[in-house]
Amino acid sequence: MQDYSFMTIEEIFLLQDALKKNKRQILKFILIGLSLVLIAAYVPQFFLKRRYSEEEIDATMFSYRNTWFWVWLLSFVLVLVFALIKVTDVRYFTIKKDLTLLQKGQIKVPLEHVYQGNNDMQTSFIVKQEGVRKRKRLFYWMRGRLDDYKSGQEVEIVYGRYSRIILNISKA
Repeated sequence: MQDYSFMTIEEIFLLQDALKKNKRQILKFILIGLSLVLIAAYVPQFFLKRRYSEEEIDATMFSYRNTWFWVWLLSFVLVLVFALIKVTDVRYFTIKKDLTLLQKGQIKVPLEHVYQGNNDMQTSFIVKQEGVRKRKRLFYWMRGRLDDYKSGQEVEIVYGRYSRIILNISKA
């Protein structure tokens, strides 16, 4: 059973709230990355200035004047920020897509895995959908802790169509 319909006003506000929280999370990760750039750029210079002359420092890989140092440092931070976004399931652009299209989906499937994440502030579900060739396991998440859902239970999930954020879940 799978159908798509328009979202209610309450569900739109739930998605807008999730969008704001995801935006804050992305900004926090970018600030972490920038602080790591500052630390990685200044700490080696501090220790090098204590032991070497200016000409010797300029010849090292940790020099400000070395282009490869900046390329390595910025690519490292960029990869780190994207890894943090992937690990914490930030879905900024997919939530934004849901808000522009205003569609929700409904699916009735058994739960395969249920687990808590982000310091018990998020419940994640993996479901196994029968009869689908391309994807057999789908991932959904919602804010808050749900303890009464177990693996193997048949559930009915109403979700934001593109973001996979659960708007409503009930036991079938």
